Amino acid sequence: SILGAITAAAVVVGMVYLGIRLETIDDRLSFRPPQSSVGQSESVPPTSEGRAVYVPAYSHIYSRGGQAFLLEVTLSIRNSDPTLPIRVDRVRFYDSQGRELRDFAETPITLAPLGTASYLVEKRDTEGGSGAGFVVEWSADEAVNPPIVESVMIGVDTTHNLSFTSRGQPISTALP
Repeated sequence: SILGAITAAAVVVGMVYLGIRLETIDDRLSFRPPQSSVGQSESVPPTSEGRAVYVPAYSHIYSRGGQAFLLEVTLSIRNSDPTLPIRVDRVRFYDSQGRELRDFAETPITLAPLGTASYLVEKRDTEGGSGAGFVVEWSADEAVNPPIVESVMIGVDTTHNLSFTSRGQPISTALP
């Protein structure tokens, strides 16, 4: 037992000395934005067909007589097709007045069958307001199951915990 404890301590000291770090669950699960698929997109040629989806998102909501309750927003784009990839061409974020704030997908990314891409609007980013939203443009080379596009809002403070989702709505055309 003492020998086991000494051996374990020696292993930890050796790992620290060699710079080896054990990955924690927080390390594995911390948010990482999707990587560009430049160089990968050659396997999925562009298509002339595509769709756009509008997704409500809330940077904050009102409670306690009109006080703003800040929320963190995760946009989730899930390829629901089990055999074919889709391409996420654009992910634009708009404020309550309909002004584009930013394009999260500066270069298209390819989602593998059943793959998911997530984009994050942090709690401290209040620019979108209570009427914020995303427009997601996606395309595929063949007829595919449409993706599931949702936003997940979470707010936590010392007295309240709140989470809810908004499902995307297909819109007739992509924006300019």
